[in-house]
Amino acid sequence: MSVVVVTGVSSFVGFHLANHFAMRGERVIATLGRPRNQYQGVAARRLASIAPMVELYPLDLRQADAIPRFVDSHAPSLWIHHAGYAENYASPDYDLDRAQAVNVTPLSPLYRALGGGTCGIIITGSSAEYESAESGSREDDPCNPDLPYGLSKLMQTLRARQLAERHGVPTRVARLFIPFGTLDNPQKLVPQAVEKLRSRQPIALSPCEQKRDFIGIGDVCTAYEKLAFDLPRAKFDIFNIASGNGIRLRDFLCNIADRLGASRSLLRFGEIAMRPGEPAVSYADIRKAQRLLGWTPAELDIAIDRDLLTGAGAVDAAGANSLRH
Repeated sequence: MSVVVVTGVSSFVGFHLANHFAMRGERVIATLGRPRNQYQGVAARRLASIAPMVELYPLDLRQADAIPRFVDSHAPSLWIHHAGYAENYASPDYDLDRAQAVNVTPLSPLYRALGGGTCGIIITGSSAEYESAESGSREDDPCNPDLPYGLSKLMQTLRARQLAERHGVPTRVARLFIPFGTLDNPQKLVPQAVEKLRSRQPIALSPCEQKRDFIGIGDVCTAYEKLAFDLPRAKFDIFNIASGNGIRLRDFLCNIADRLGASRSLLRFGEIAMRPGEPAVSYADIRKAQRLLGWTPAELDIAIDRDLLTGAGAVDAAGANSLRH
């Protein structure tokens, strides 16, 4: 059995990744940045759900000396580095200094601790590393982030590239676009819309003409699994993890309403203004992941039903291969 470390397990994506690898039969060690009793709301619900399946350990990544002790104690086979500073991520006032301390600085002691071993790293990147464009963003496109959060994630990617080569630790960066599924932050638009539509209540929206790339959390998890098996191929690489299709937010929400049997009239488009600085188009070119990983996400309708409206999407571990490499 492999030992898979997942950082940032209290987050939406981190929780689902830990669940996915635990269901595969891996020994999952999930880290928390603070004591468990300090988590509230949906984060506490995630931890309560995952606790019977994983080992929860405190690990403050800002304490450089804690990282090598943790690595020595647990001897991981795969490190999924999902923890990061994302507070106020859509704002031009995002705190870059704090982001540097959380997203970038811990990479150096982490790579030093893992260097010379057999453990590889998968780092969660972001679509925000790209600038808004009318065509699908490719992994080899020049990056000119529109927001400070995107800059912090790009700094993380670039630093990981340097450290992967220096310490010989195989690394993949998964540039996520917009994942959706159960136990997401209830303050986000899609969970709010689902809740309102289920209870047949109206929801005030912007015109929702912006095009975005939505992907079910189940497909995100299988992509990380593919990335784990890809680690021996090259020391460093970047992959877009997305549907590969730009869909109007308006159409995405109407699809959800239809699948819930709710009236589209509950979606009050144009009642509020669009967020300042909101890019018009953001979607991915996923041909690289299809070609090198053999990974293709499910059709959007299937992913909505599986991951968002029923809460399913967990992968059966029966017959899974070990991640040890």
